[in-house]
Amino acid sequence: MNINTTEASHDDPQVDLVGDEDAGPEQPTARGRWSTRTLAMTAVAVAVAVLSCAAGLVAWSPWSDGVPFGAALVVDGKVVTITELDARMDALRALYGVVRPSDPRKLDAFRRDAAKSIAVRMILDKQVKERGIRVSDKQANDALDRFVTQQFGEGGHDAFVESLGNVGTSETQVREEIRRQLEYRLLIDDVVGEVHISDAELLAQFEARRSDLATPEQRVVRNIVLADGPTALKVRNRLAHGASIVAVAAHMSLDASTRDHGGELGAVARAQLEPAVGTAVFGASKGGLYGPVKGQFGWNVGRVDAIVAGKPATFSAVRDSLRERLVAEEGARRWWKWVAAQLRATQVRYAPAYQPDHPDAAPGTTSGLPSSPIQNPGDQ
Repeated sequence: MNINTTEASHDDPQVDLVGDEDAGPEQPTARGRWSTRTLAMTAVAVAVAVLSCAAGLVAWSPWSDGVPFGAALVVDGKVVTITELDARMDALRALYGVVRPSDPRKLDAFRRDAAKSIAVRMILDKQVKERGIRVSDKQANDALDRFVTQQFGEGGHDAFVESLGNVGTSETQVREEIRRQLEYRLLIDDVVGEVHISDAELLAQFEARRSDLATPEQRVVRNIVLADGPTALKVRNRLAHGASIVAVAAHMSLDASTRDHGGELGAVARAQLEPAVGTAVFGASKGGLYGPVKGQFGWNVGRVDAIVAGKPATFSAVRDSLRERLVAEEGARRWWKWVAAQLRATQVRYAPAYQPDHPDAAPGTTSGLPSSPIQNPGDQ
Protein backbone atom coordinates (compact mmCIF):
# COMPACT_ATOMS: atom_id res chain seq x y z
CA MET A 1 0.00 0.00 0.00
CA ASN A 2 1.29 3.43 -0.83
CA ILE A 3 0.81 5.64 2.22
CA ASN A 4 1.80 9.26 1.88
CA THR A 5 1.78 10.07 5.43
CA THR A 6 15.62 23.77 11.79
CA GLU A 7 15.69 26.78 10.90
CA ALA A 8 19.38 27.87 10.29
CA SER A 9 21.03 30.95 11.71
CA HIS A 10 23.55 32.95 9.74
CA ASP A 11 26.23 31.90 12.22
CA ASP A 12 25.71 28.19 11.89
CA PRO A 13 23.81 27.11 8.77
CA GLN A 14 22.16 23.70 9.01
CA VAL A 15 21.23 21.46 6.14
CA ASP A 16 19.22 18.32 5.51
CA LEU A 17 20.77 16.84 2.42
CA VAL A 18 18.96 13.67 1.47
CA GLY A 19 16.76 10.92 2.78
CA ASP A 20 13.46 12.76 3.30
CA GLU A 21 11.64 12.89 0.00
CA ASP A 22 8.35 13.91 1.54
CA ALA A 23 9.77 16.78 3.53
CA GLY A 24 8.01 20.06 2.91
CA PRO A 25 9.08 23.64 3.59
CA GLU A 26 10.76 24.45 6.87
CA GLN A 27 8.64 26.45 9.22
CA PRO A 28 9.51 30.14 9.44
CA THR A 29 10.65 31.67 12.67
CA ALA A 30 8.34 33.72 14.84
CA ARG A 31 9.64 36.84 13.08
CA GLY A 32 8.56 35.51 9.72
CA ARG A 33 11.98 34.68 8.27
CA TRP A 34 11.32 32.40 5.33
CA SER A 35 13.44 29.38 4.55
CA THR A 36 13.01 25.86 3.17
CA ARG A 37 14.52 22.48 3.89
CA THR A 38 14.48 21.68 0.18
CA LEU A 39 17.51 23.90 -0.41
CA ALA A 40 19.95 21.01 -0.42
CA MET A 41 17.62 18.22 -1.41
CA THR A 42 16.77 18.69 -5.06
CA ALA A 43 19.13 18.14 -7.96
CA VAL A 44 19.17 16.56 -11.41
CA ALA A 45 21.43 13.63 -12.27
CA VAL A 46 21.56 13.46 -16.06
CA ALA A 47 23.17 11.30 -18.73
CA VAL A 48 25.14 13.33 -21.25
CA ALA A 49 26.41 12.62 -24.74
CA VAL A 50 29.82 10.98 -25.07
CA LEU A 51 32.10 13.37 -26.92
CA SER A 52 34.23 12.04 -29.72
CA CYS A 53 37.10 14.19 -28.51
CA ALA A 54 39.20 13.32 -25.47
CA ALA A 55 37.96 14.51 -22.08
CA GLY A 56 38.75 18.17 -21.56
CA LEU A 57 39.59 18.82 -25.23
CA VAL A 58 36.80 20.69 -27.00
CA ALA A 59 36.86 22.16 -30.50
CA TRP A 60 35.61 25.73 -30.20
CA SER A 61 34.01 26.12 -33.61
CA PRO A 62 30.98 28.36 -32.95
CA TRP A 63 27.53 27.25 -34.02
CA SER A 64 25.16 29.63 -35.75
CA ASP A 65 23.27 30.13 -32.47
CA GLY A 66 26.43 31.31 -30.71
CA VAL A 67 26.96 28.14 -28.65
CA PRO A 68 30.41 26.59 -29.31
CA PHE A 69 30.71 23.02 -30.47
CA GLY A 70 30.89 20.68 -27.47
CA ALA A 71 29.11 23.14 -25.17
CA ALA A 72 25.77 22.61 -23.43
CA LEU A 73 25.11 26.27 -22.67
CA VAL A 74 26.64 29.74 -22.37
CA VAL A 75 25.72 32.03 -19.45
CA ASP A 76 26.70 35.69 -19.83
CA GLY A 77 29.58 34.64 -22.08
CA LYS A 78 30.79 31.83 -19.82
CA VAL A 79 30.79 28.49 -21.61
CA VAL A 80 29.72 25.27 -19.89
CA THR A 81 30.86 22.26 -21.88
CA ILE A 82 28.93 19.01 -21.89
CA THR A 83 31.84 17.45 -20.00
CA GLU A 84 31.73 20.20 -17.36
CA LEU A 85 27.97 19.86 -16.98
CA ASP A 86 28.40 16.13 -16.47
CA ALA A 87 31.06 16.70 -13.79
CA ARG A 88 28.89 19.22 -11.94
CA MET A 89 25.95 16.85 -11.91
CA ASP A 90 28.05 13.96 -10.57
CA ALA A 91 28.47 15.72 -7.21
CA LEU A 92 24.71 16.26 -7.01
CA ARG A 93 24.09 12.66 -7.99
CA ALA A 94 26.31 11.52 -5.11
CA LEU A 95 24.30 13.63 -2.68
CA TYR A 96 20.78 13.00 -3.91
CA GLY A 97 20.88 9.57 -5.56
CA VAL A 98 18.72 10.62 -8.48
CA VAL A 99 18.67 7.95 -11.18
CA ARG A 100 18.45 9.05 -14.79
CA PRO A 101 15.29 7.84 -16.56
CA SER A 102 15.62 5.16 -19.20
CA ASP A 103 12.69 6.35 -21.29
CA PRO A 104 14.14 8.43 -24.18
CA ARG A 105 11.59 11.23 -23.90
CA LYS A 106 11.99 11.55 -20.15
CA LEU A 107 15.77 11.43 -20.54
CA ASP A 108 15.59 14.27 -23.05
CA ALA A 109 13.59 16.41 -20.59
CA PHE A 110 16.00 15.43 -17.83
CA ARG A 111 18.99 16.62 -19.87
CA ARG A 112 17.33 19.96 -20.67
CA ASP A 113 16.39 20.50 -17.03
CA ALA A 114 19.97 19.74 -16.03
CA ALA A 115 21.23 22.50 -18.31
CA LYS A 116 18.71 24.96 -16.91
CA SER A 117 19.70 23.92 -13.40
CA ILE A 118 23.30 24.83 -14.15
CA ALA A 119 22.23 28.18 -15.62
CA VAL A 120 20.28 29.03 -12.47
CA ARG A 121 23.15 27.90 -10.25
CA MET A 122 25.58 30.16 -12.10
CA ILE A 123 23.21 33.10 -11.67
CA LEU A 124 22.86 32.38 -7.96
CA ASP A 125 26.61 31.93 -7.56
CA LYS A 126 27.13 35.38 -9.06
CA GLN A 127 24.61 36.88 -6.64
CA VAL A 128 26.24 35.13 -3.69
CA LYS A 129 29.58 36.65 -4.64
CA GLU A 130 28.19 40.14 -5.28
CA ARG A 131 26.35 40.17 -1.93
CA GLY A 132 29.39 39.00 0.01
CA ILE A 133 27.73 35.84 1.28
CA ARG A 134 30.27 33.39 2.65
CA VAL A 135 30.14 29.99 4.34
CA SER A 136 33.29 29.07 6.24
CA ASP A 137 35.29 25.87 5.79
CA LYS A 138 34.22 24.80 9.28
CA GLN A 139 30.54 25.21 8.47
CA ALA A 140 30.91 23.24 5.23
CA ASN A 141 32.91 20.49 6.96
CA ASP A 142 30.42 20.27 9.83
CA ALA A 143 27.53 19.95 7.37
CA LEU A 144 29.43 17.25 5.45
CA ASP A 145 30.06 15.33 8.69
CA ARG A 146 26.36 15.50 9.53
CA PHE A 147 25.50 14.21 6.07
CA VAL A 148 27.94 11.29 6.30
CA THR A 149 26.64 10.32 9.75
CA GLN A 150 23.04 10.58 8.57
CA GLN A 151 23.61 8.39 5.54
CA PHE A 152 26.33 5.96 6.69
CA GLY A 153 26.19 6.04 10.48
CA GLU A 154 28.92 6.87 12.97
CA GLY A 155 32.35 6.04 11.55
CA GLY A 156 30.94 5.72 8.06
CA HIS A 157 33.49 7.93 6.31
CA ASP A 158 35.17 5.05 4.44
CA ALA A 159 31.82 3.80 3.14
CA PHE A 160 31.02 7.36 2.05
CA VAL A 161 34.29 7.69 0.11
CA GLU A 162 33.69 4.32 -1.54
CA SER A 163 30.22 5.41 -2.62
CA LEU A 164 31.70 8.52 -4.25
CA GLY A 165 33.94 6.36 -6.39
CA ASN A 166 30.89 4.49 -7.63
CA VAL A 167 29.38 7.70 -9.04
CA GLY A 168 32.59 9.29 -10.28
CA THR A 169 32.91 12.23 -7.92
CA SER A 170 35.10 13.22 -4.97
CA GLU A 171 34.74 14.31 -1.36
CA THR A 172 36.02 17.75 -2.31
CA GLN A 173 33.28 18.16 -4.94
CA VAL A 174 30.60 17.06 -2.50
CA ARG A 175 31.90 19.46 0.18
CA GLU A 176 31.82 22.34 -2.28
CA GLU A 177 28.28 21.43 -3.29
CA ILE A 178 27.26 21.50 0.38
CA ARG A 179 28.95 24.89 0.78
CA ARG A 180 27.04 26.19 -2.23
CA GLN A 181 23.71 25.00 -0.85
CA LEU A 182 24.38 26.70 2.49
CA GLU A 183 25.21 29.89 0.62
CA TYR A 184 21.95 29.61 -1.31
CA ARG A 185 20.07 29.34 1.97
CA LEU A 186 21.55 32.66 3.09
CA LEU A 187 20.87 34.19 -0.33
CA ILE A 188 17.20 33.24 -0.08
CA ASP A 189 16.96 34.88 3.33
CA ASP A 190 18.58 37.99 1.87
CA VAL A 191 16.26 38.14 -1.15
CA VAL A 192 13.02 37.32 0.64
CA GLY A 193 13.56 39.30 3.84
CA GLU A 194 10.86 39.50 6.49
CA VAL A 195 7.34 38.32 5.63
CA HIS A 196 4.48 39.82 7.63
CA ILE A 197 0.93 38.46 7.57
CA SER A 198 -1.69 40.79 9.03
CA ASP A 199 -4.44 39.50 11.31
CA ALA A 200 -7.03 40.57 8.74
CA GLU A 201 -5.32 38.60 5.97
CA LEU A 202 -4.93 35.62 8.28
CA LEU A 203 -8.65 35.57 9.04
CA ALA A 204 -9.58 35.99 5.37
CA GLN A 205 -7.35 33.07 4.40
CA PHE A 206 -8.85 30.94 7.14
CA GLU A 207 -12.33 31.52 5.73
CA ALA A 208 -11.11 30.75 2.20
CA ARG A 209 -9.35 27.56 3.27
CA ARG A 210 -11.67 26.40 6.03
CA SER A 211 -12.59 23.10 4.35
CA ASP A 212 -8.96 22.27 3.54
CA LEU A 213 -7.90 23.04 7.11
CA ALA A 214 -10.45 20.70 8.64
CA THR A 215 -9.28 17.37 10.06
CA PRO A 216 -10.53 14.71 7.62
CA GLU A 217 -12.26 11.50 8.58
CA GLN A 218 -9.79 8.69 9.23
CA ARG A 219 -9.93 4.91 9.29
CA VAL A 220 -7.92 2.71 11.63
CA VAL A 221 -6.76 -0.02 9.29
CA ARG A 222 -4.95 -3.36 9.24
CA ASN A 223 -3.66 -4.11 5.75
CA ILE A 224 -2.06 -7.14 4.08
CA VAL A 225 -0.13 -6.83 0.81
CA LEU A 226 -0.11 -9.87 -1.51
CA ALA A 227 1.73 -10.65 -4.73
CA ASP A 228 -1.29 -11.34 -6.98
CA GLY A 229 -5.05 -11.16 -7.21
CA PRO A 230 -5.88 -14.87 -6.74
CA THR A 231 -3.78 -15.06 -3.58
CA ALA A 232 -5.37 -11.87 -2.27
CA LEU A 233 -8.85 -13.31 -2.89
CA LYS A 234 -7.96 -16.47 -0.95
CA VAL A 235 -6.71 -14.33 1.94
CA ARG A 236 -9.92 -12.29 1.89
CA ASN A 237 -11.95 -15.51 2.08
CA ARG A 238 -9.85 -16.80 4.98
CA LEU A 239 -10.43 -13.58 6.89
CA ALA A 240 -14.15 -13.72 6.12
CA HIS A 241 -14.24 -17.21 7.68
CA GLY A 242 -12.63 -16.05 10.92
CA ALA A 243 -8.89 -16.35 10.35
CA SER A 244 -6.77 -14.04 12.51
CA ILE A 245 -5.67 -11.04 10.47
CA VAL A 246 -2.63 -10.67 12.75
CA ALA A 247 -1.49 -14.23 12.02
CA VAL A 248 -2.21 -14.01 8.29
CA ALA A 249 -0.33 -10.70 8.00
CA ALA A 250 2.68 -12.15 9.83
CA HIS A 251 2.89 -15.14 7.49
CA MET A 252 1.83 -13.68 4.15
CA SER A 253 2.10 -9.88 3.90
CA LEU A 254 4.79 -8.47 1.61
CA ASP A 255 4.84 -5.23 3.59
CA ALA A 256 7.87 -5.67 5.86
CA SER A 257 7.08 -2.51 7.81
CA THR A 258 3.67 -3.73 9.03
CA ARG A 259 3.53 -7.52 8.81
CA ASP A 260 5.13 -8.04 12.23
CA HIS A 261 2.49 -5.72 13.71
CA GLY A 262 -0.53 -7.51 12.33
CA GLY A 263 -0.69 -5.27 9.27
CA GLU A 264 -1.49 -2.26 11.44
CA LEU A 265 -1.34 1.06 9.62
CA GLY A 266 -2.98 3.10 12.33
CA ALA A 267 -5.36 5.93 11.49
CA VAL A 268 -5.11 7.09 7.87
CA ALA A 269 -6.99 9.72 5.89
CA ARG A 270 -8.25 8.99 2.42
CA ALA A 271 -5.74 11.38 0.85
CA GLN A 272 -2.90 9.31 2.33
CA LEU A 273 -3.90 6.26 0.31
CA GLU A 274 -3.62 5.41 -3.35
CA PRO A 275 -6.92 6.36 -5.02
CA ALA A 276 -8.15 2.80 -5.64
CA VAL A 277 -7.11 1.64 -2.17
CA GLY A 278 -8.70 4.71 -0.58
CA THR A 279 -12.00 3.99 -2.31
CA ALA A 280 -11.97 0.42 -0.98
CA VAL A 281 -10.96 1.36 2.56
CA PHE A 282 -13.45 4.20 2.92
CA GLY A 283 -16.18 2.11 1.36
CA ALA A 284 -15.97 -0.43 4.19
CA SER A 285 -17.88 -0.16 7.45
CA LYS A 286 -16.40 -0.44 10.94
CA GLY A 287 -15.15 -4.02 11.38
CA GLY A 288 -15.63 -4.69 7.67
CA LEU A 289 -13.17 -6.19 5.20
CA TYR A 290 -12.02 -4.56 1.99
CA GLY A 291 -10.22 -5.78 -1.11
CA PRO A 292 -8.70 -7.34 -3.00
CA VAL A 293 -7.62 -4.05 -4.55
CA LYS A 294 -4.45 -3.50 -6.55
CA GLY A 295 -1.97 -0.89 -5.40
CA GLN A 296 1.51 0.20 -6.42
CA PHE A 297 3.24 -2.46 -4.34
CA GLY A 298 0.83 -5.35 -4.67
CA TRP A 299 -2.73 -6.49 -3.95
CA ASN A 300 -4.29 -5.20 -0.74
CA VAL A 301 -6.72 -6.92 1.59
CA GLY A 302 -7.56 -5.59 5.02
CA ARG A 303 -9.97 -4.63 7.74
CA VAL A 304 -11.28 -1.33 9.08
CA ASP A 305 -11.03 -1.56 12.87
CA ALA A 306 -12.39 1.90 13.68
CA ILE A 307 -13.69 5.09 12.10
CA VAL A 308 -12.43 8.41 13.45
CA ALA A 309 -14.80 11.24 12.61
CA GLY A 310 -13.40 14.37 11.01
CA LYS A 311 -13.37 17.70 12.81
CA PRO A 312 -14.10 21.15 11.37
CA ALA A 313 -11.27 23.67 11.58
CA THR A 314 -11.42 26.42 14.19
CA PHE A 315 -9.49 29.64 13.82
CA SER A 316 -7.94 29.41 17.27
CA ALA A 317 -6.64 25.88 16.61
CA VAL A 318 -5.04 26.59 13.23
CA ARG A 319 -4.02 30.24 13.65
CA ASP A 320 -0.30 29.62 14.19
CA SER A 321 0.14 26.86 11.60
CA LEU A 322 -1.84 28.84 9.02
CA ARG A 323 0.31 31.92 9.58
CA GLU A 324 3.43 29.81 9.10
CA ARG A 325 2.01 28.38 5.87
CA LEU A 326 1.15 31.84 4.53
CA VAL A 327 4.63 33.11 5.40
CA ALA A 328 6.17 30.17 3.52
CA GLU A 329 3.89 30.71 0.51
CA GLU A 330 4.66 34.42 0.31
CA GLY A 331 8.37 33.71 0.71
CA ALA A 332 8.22 31.20 -2.12
CA ARG A 333 6.34 33.66 -4.31
CA ARG A 334 8.94 36.41 -3.74
CA TRP A 335 11.85 34.04 -4.30
CA TRP A 336 10.61 32.55 -7.57
CA LYS A 337 9.57 35.94 -8.90
CA TRP A 338 13.11 37.13 -8.22
CA VAL A 339 14.68 34.02 -9.83
CA ALA A 340 12.53 34.47 -12.95
CA ALA A 341 13.59 38.12 -13.18
CA GLN A 342 17.26 37.11 -12.90
CA LEU A 343 16.81 34.58 -15.71
CA ARG A 344 15.24 37.22 -17.96
CA ALA A 345 18.05 39.65 -17.19
CA THR A 346 20.82 37.14 -17.94
CA GLN A 347 21.92 36.16 -21.42
CA VAL A 348 21.66 32.37 -21.49
CA ARG A 349 22.08 30.39 -24.72
CA TYR A 350 21.62 26.65 -24.97
CA ALA A 351 22.76 24.06 -27.46
CA PRO A 352 19.69 22.63 -29.26
CA ALA A 353 19.80 19.33 -27.35
CA TYR A 354 19.87 21.21 -24.03
CA GLN A 355 17.33 23.97 -24.73
CA PRO A 356 14.56 23.93 -22.05
CA ASP A 357 10.95 24.38 -23.12
CA HIS A 358 10.60 27.54 -21.03
CA PRO A 359 14.09 28.97 -20.55
CA ASP A 360 12.96 32.19 -18.81
CA ALA A 361 10.44 30.64 -16.42
CA ALA A 362 11.30 30.03 -12.79
CA PRO A 363 12.49 26.44 -12.28
CA GLY A 364 9.91 23.96 -11.12
CA THR A 365 6.96 25.89 -12.55
CA THR A 366 6.74 24.38 -16.03
CA SER A 367 8.12 20.86 -15.80
CA GLY A 368 7.44 17.74 -13.81
CA LEU A 369 11.19 17.31 -13.40
CA PRO A 370 13.24 19.48 -11.06
CA SER A 371 15.33 21.96 -13.03
CA SER A 372 17.16 23.67 -10.21
CA PRO A 373 19.09 22.70 -7.10
CA ILE A 374 16.60 24.96 -5.32
CA GLN A 375 13.22 23.28 -5.60
CA ASN A 376 10.06 25.35 -5.64
CA PRO A 377 8.36 24.81 -2.25
CA GLY A 378 5.05 25.17 -4.02
CA ASP A 379 5.78 21.90 -5.79
CA GLN A 380 5.93 19.91 -2.63
